[in-house]
Amino acid sequence: MKNNNPVYQTIYMHLRDQIVNGELLPGQILPSENELCRRFSTTRETVRRGLTQLTQEGLVYSRPKRGYFVSEPKNNDLSLTISPKITESISRFKDIRLIRPNIELQNALQIPSDQRIIAIYRGSYRDEFQVGLEIKYLPYDKGIPSIENEINYAVFPEAANAKTDSFSYYTQLEISAVSPVPDLLPLLECKKNEPLLLISRIFITQDGKRIGFSKEYLRQPYGSLSGYSGYIQNRQDSVDASQEGSHA
Repeated sequence: MKNNNPVYQTIYMHLRDQIVNGELLPGQILPSENELCRRFSTTRETVRRGLTQLTQEGLVYSRPKRGYFVSEPKNNDLSLTISPKITESISRFKDIRLIRPNIELQNALQIPSDQRIIAIYRGSYRDEFQVGLEIKYLPYDKGIPSIENEINYAVFPEAANAKTDSFSYYTQLEISAVSPVPDLLPLLECKKNEPLLLISRIFITQDGKRIGFSKEYLRQPYGSLSGYSGYIQNRQDSVDASQEGSHA
């Protein structure tokens, strides 16, 4: 059967398949650009385009004047997805407080002890059952929207700055298993010793400024995460299929 793919795509798929099938092992050098030009009867520019695609997917890396090598698989790097039971829940405002930061908040937001903090409490509900509670902590300074405006923002960290672009910050995340502290029992509507999944997020701008911190407590069985590690040959197809299965 005739291959109608562009030559660079054919080169990319050929080498990708060899890596995925174990014919080319981590640390092993790929055929040289000259060899690939001869093998596929094409130009260096076309070969490099195929190699660039492999590099962007993390399958290979280059060493100046030496060539391209197969990367080590990053099987300890996880991509996690929160259960659709949570993402499809309804968020309801529960409380707002102006507080002084404890040590945890000082460290998370890198602020002094006299910095005021706005704490916004929102419950997550499914069929009138509270499945979780999120607390959003925002440094309170002059120049940010008023408390009334912040309550109206449903998405964080836009609450810190209405003009914040989603690509202008990234998230540092930590997951742990906890029991509810006494102060949270009325807000979370759970039992004293009920196990909870805690997802802590720090929102950091590209220049390193910490613009917010959130703690989301999830109850069983809603507090679940799914994920994958390592390279998936058809990653988007796999992710879509996983999401379809979770909604079935």
